[in-house]
Amino acid sequence: MIRNERGLTLIEVLVTLAILSIIGVIIWNVFFQGYLYSKNAMSRNSLQQEANIIITNLKKIHQTNINYTISSSNCDITVIYKKDQLTSAKTQIFSHSQICYDLEIKIDSSIKGSGPVTIEPNKSDVILKVKTSDRKNKNNIVNIDTFLYRMKGVGY
Repeated sequence: MIRNERGLTLIEVLVTLAILSIIGVIIWNVFFQGYLYSKNAMSRNSLQQEANIIITNLKKIHQTNINYTISSSNCDITVIYKKDQLTSAKTQIFSHSQICYDLEIKIDSSIKGSGPVTIEPNKSDVILKVKTSDRKNKNNIVNIDTFLYRMKGVGY
């Protein structure tokens, strides 16, 4: 019987494999959590950008038209507006395949809901709450409150 054999026993190999698999699971978990966090952050950024685009367009409509009707239904926002009494009404629909939009409208401190609401910019103050949410992940939501004002020039 030779007692001076050099090598690894089966128990040493099994312990090494167990330790390496535990370390591998920990590393994989950290990587996967970072990936999910990055994906969620990119989605929130996209929701924020979409809400800002909608608010910018609504401010432009509010400042340049005599009246408009705004409504929110089925994850879309619809705005029907007229520049003056002589022009025909135009419609603008805010829609996205992956994002759901919702509005809450306050006119002169009374909540009007999500519409349809007709607004005359010269007569009332409008506070909008724009809510954008991811259609796939309903927990991913961005809310933005904004105030729509009318720019008045000389002669108004």
